[in-house]
Amino acid sequence: MIRAHGASGGLLLLLAALGCSRPASVERGAKTAPVPAPSVTAAAPVSVDAERMLVRRGAMDVVVEDVAAAAARVQSQLVASGGYVERGQLGEHSASFTLRVPEKALDATLDSLATLGSVASRTVSAQDVTEEAIDLDARLQSLIATRDRLRKLHDSATSVTEVIAVERELGRVQGEVDSLEGRLKHLRSSAALATVELSIRQKIVLGPLGVIAKGLGTLLSKLFVWR
Repeated sequence: MIRAHGASGGLLLLLAALGCSRPASVERGAKTAPVPAPSVTAAAPVSVDAERMLVRRGAMDVVVEDVAAAAARVQSQLVASGGYVERGQLGEHSASFTLRVPEKALDATLDSLATLGSVASRTVSAQDVTEEAIDLDARLQSLIATRDRLRKLHDSATSVTEVIAVERELGRVQGEVDSLEGRLKHLRSSAALATVELSIRQKIVLGPLGVIAKGLGTLLSKLFVWR
């Protein structure tokens, strides 16, 4: 016969949860036969595509004649690709945007944005997050199964001590479930929608003195460097 008192009852309860058996009664002299572990059907795994999960990003710097007109064209080009403006800042001589577009449309979108003016720079990068997503998914399914067991233990608890102990552990597990679900959601969103950092700046038009100064600068440089 196992006797449990006070905090010891909570400890035995948590051990029972891990061992999938009913904890001993906390009442003195009570005898409780072990209860077989409840049959738990884990929630269906959140599918992770067999293909590699890539988080792609693009960046482009474009020099234009009219910043306001170019900025207005950005929106229409995004509508055609199924994207949207996440953040934007428009100034008198420059503008910057953070764009989200379907991953498969990233290259075509960059090609379209290149028609705004003269492309000063263009880069594309990709981060493989497949293994991280698979690991997170496995941990999530394990925690969901543990949460389901704790819920059943909570329903069958016979004392206030047991209820408090299970609720405390249930809250901790649920917090981890929420955190993993949030991370997985973020990874899938990042993989489905590529990010584009777009910078637009107005072309500098030199005045008469500026042209002369530039010419002198070119002439002086050739005095020192031939090739």
